[in-house]
Amino acid sequence: MSGITVSRRGERIVAVKEAPIDSSRAQTLAGEAETLRRISHPSVVEYVEHQTEPTVQLVTMFAGTDTWERRPPHGLDAVRALAALCSIVADLHDAEISHGSLTASHIITGSDTRPVLCGFGRSTALSGSSSPEDLTALAELLVEMTTDLDDQQRSHIAAISTDLRRGSISARTATSRLDALLAEDGAPPPGRRVTRRVIALVAAATIGMSAMSLLTAGDDPSPRSRTSVSAASTTTAGAIGLGPSAAPPAPAAPLVPPTALAPPAPGAPTLINDGRQYALGQPGDVAIVGDWNCDGNTTPALLRPTTGEIAIFGEWPAPKSGVVAQHIVVVEGAHSLEVDEHDVCVSLRARTDTGSVLVPLEET
Repeated sequence: MSGITVSRRGERIVAVKEAPIDSSRAQTLAGEAETLRRISHPSVVEYVEHQTEPTVQLVTMFAGTDTWERRPPHGLDAVRALAALCSIVADLHDAEISHGSLTASHIITGSDTRPVLCGFGRSTALSGSSSPEDLTALAELLVEMTTDLDDQQRSHIAAISTDLRRGSISARTATSRLDALLAEDGAPPPGRRVTRRVIALVAAATIGMSAMSLLTAGDDPSPRSRTSVSAASTTTAGAIGLGPSAAPPAPAAPLVPPTALAPPAPGAPTLINDGRQYALGQPGDVAIVGDWNCDGNTTPALLRPTTGEIAIFGEWPAPKSGVVAQHIVVVEGAHSLEVDEHDVCVSLRARTDTGSVLVPLEET
């Protein structure tokens, strides 16, 4: 956390990293800003802005000062925290993102004791070299953070660490094995802030604001692969019709019932759910996931900051088709979305420069 100042901007408390223009640190901050702009995950520090004049600043929401370097968890609490960390890294890897610098100084103990990742200055696209680096870093943290466990527990941890170093297991598998170790000792596994391997990120695909489609590995991104979606009420899940589209949708238009699915376009949100990639919105939109209906199923919500429109989805689409948002509301000045977690259900909160607004969620 060195080199970071904490300040207040309106009602928000933010963390600010600063560097002189044209310095190597400025280049690092630019890369970190680019990565954080693409990620919306409750266990990753939230991007606010990247300023380039008069000095370079990267501003994120303040997540706390207690890093694992300063105040590490101990005992089974450490195992629980490490399981949560492995799950976060698995979500990033599902989204083809590597962290690149998984050290205790880049893991903050959040307000609910769950880890929050920061320090994305060395983050890159997931590759044959960057994935093993993350797994090796996890392996080292597993050993470093569990020295006060008993011999049998340390033996389990050492086996998981060895398999991570060898690359014979993924971060997701490491999560499951740590959860199993917790279960053996009667300790509850950590609650996952993101369920069903879902991570919302800004990547490369787009369709109309109020529609969402499933992209498959075989999808053709060329214009001839467009399919049409029948117009539907914005308050009810719409039926989907497939067929050739006469023209692409107008870019960055105000939210209206969609008329066509569009091919992938850089800079718009995609979601990864259970290994499948979904596309929705347009460049600059913000996506998040939650159990809006209290039915145990996690589905997306999408914010268009330019208009304050928020679209709530109640289902995931079938292959090569789309779904229309069930509910659309407008919160003027909204620039990001947050999930308020409760015992069973969740609430959706839109954050503005002057505070936050609880988004009304219709029963579906």
